[in-house]
Amino acid sequence: MSENPDQTTPKPHKCPCCGASMKVHSHGLSRGLVNTLIKFRTAVLNRPHYQFNRVHIPDDVLLTKNEYNNFQKLRYFGLVAKVRKPDGTREQGYWLLTRNGNAFCKGLKDMPKSVQTFRNKIVDRHPEKISILQALQSETLPYFEKDFSYELADIIDPDVIPDTLTDETGQTLISY
Repeated sequence: MSENPDQTTPKPHKCPCCGASMKVHSHGLSRGLVNTLIKFRTAVLNRPHYQFNRVHIPDDVLLTKNEYNNFQKLRYFGLVAKVRKPDGTREQGYWLLTRNGNAFCKGLKDMPKSVQTFRNKIVDRHPEKISILQALQSETLPYFEKDFSYELADIIDPDVIPDTLTDETGQTLISY
């Protein structure tokens, strides 16, 4: 078999030195992710006041296996964040809704259509932004769902949500 000099060699997906992934991943803000965010926000709103906006995903939110596995992708859009203890370490399994996540759910803020990550760090955001209604209707809906608009409750008090921080990876973090 002879090599064709016009063909470019494929880019390796693993580092030849250490074997780490060299692939850039694209994550879109799909209807499934938005539905997961709405379930999470509902769980936040149902929490007692002393634990408000501190939700343990496996115990407090009824997510399907697919929703559970993809939930962490919401942090790439700044919609959810991991909870941090006073000493700065992350509290395992606990997440919270960010101000951006709440505003997006209420239809007050648009988010990038997609983001690209490399080794779990955000490297690029799509310039086009979409609203929650556009994301919910982004995939082909059955004919009977096209006649109904989605309504979102406007219950959460944004002043109760703590300040957001961004760490060195570009991920949104929350500090109480």
